Amino acid sequence: MNQNTVLSLYEKIEALVRRLPGPLQKAVSEELSPLKQIFLTQRPARLVLLGQAAASPEQLFSALFNCRLDVSNLTSPNAWLNFHHRGLGGFRLLDARRLSDTSHSWRELETALSQEQPDELLFLVDGSRDFDLALECEQATRIVELCNRRYQASPPLIGVLDFPAGLDERTRSQRKLQFQAWLDGQPQFKQAFVRVLDVCSFARFRQDGTLDTERDERRNIDELAELLVRELPPEAQVELARLLRVKSVQKQTAQRLVRSMTAISAAIGAQPIPLADFPILTGLQVAMVAGVMYLGGRELSVRSAAEFCAAMGTNISVAMVLRETVRAAVKIIPGWGNAISGGVAATGTYAIGRAATEVFVEGKALADARRLLQRFRRKSNDRGK
Repeated sequence: MNQNTVLSLYEKIEALVRRLPGPLQKAVSEELSPLKQIFLTQRPARLVLLGQAAASPEQLFSALFNCRLDVSNLTSPNAWLNFHHRGLGGFRLLDARRLSDTSHSWRELETALSQEQPDELLFLVDGSRDFDLALECEQATRIVELCNRRYQASPPLIGVLDFPAGLDERTRSQRKLQFQAWLDGQPQFKQAFVRVLDVCSFARFRQDGTLDTERDERRNIDELAELLVRELPPEAQVELARLLRVKSVQKQTAQRLVRSMTAISAAIGAQPIPLADFPILTGLQVAMVAGVMYLGGRELSVRSAAEFCAAMGTNISVAMVLRETVRAAVKIIPGWGNAISGGVAATGTYAIGRAATEVFVEGKALADARRLLQRFRRKSNDRGK
């Protein structure tokens, strides 16, 4: 994400908000603050890989990304690695498996963990054979203790048991219970341990990196993606949710954005300043659509947001002007006029936000979103009568 673009966008909105009366400025600024945090404080997630050296993290993350993993900026085996995926962003990974207590590599690992606080610990085990995890649990315990000393916190620890395709259900169940017992038996994991999830990450990819759907044996990968994202701190959730296409988190964040923008629109629309608030409301609505597009995995672009509004129907711009005229007229009615006007402004903003969420997060057709917007517009006009 280009944070300069986000900063510029919100600076323009804040400049418009400064034209409002003093008390309203404060209320609107407070509502904008968390929205800025959603985008301006975001960073790549930092994951630490524990468990068996034989398990394949590239296969697992390729399964999560739904295409062959693109790895860049590889450095030493015990430093943070940058994983990047086609313009959507990336995450950072520290491979901390199979290190000796006295090796130079362990000292390097301690340095890496001291430089950046991990967000999550991912304990990966190959489920194709029986296992003894004594060494791996000892290693993980030491890392948890180091994080506790350095950061006074334990990163969430998620166990991932990666089974081969076609393994019988009885064996899967036995090995999952075995894995669960290993992790439950470590007293140092009590605060950190979240759960064990069994998956199958096997999938074939074509030469261009896309998934071969005829050789897709993946299982529980969507559940793992959602668990990984939800256990992250807020500042690392948005980018990984976009990368892994975790719709529940994307939708939840989009709804938060739409609700805040709707509240701001209601406050601005209720002010007794006929037509003067039109540029502010328009700027808020375009910014909201741009934010929803980004949350859905698109590039953050004000121009694209404006194009979306245009694509919703050739009569939208006329309808918006008529709506604003109605809002300006009802403000003349003492007392109730301003309340009606604020409701109309809020309904219009909410409708546009819902339409954008349906298209860019839920993947619905533009025609479906257009019908949704038309229903809300009818409600808006009814309120203005």
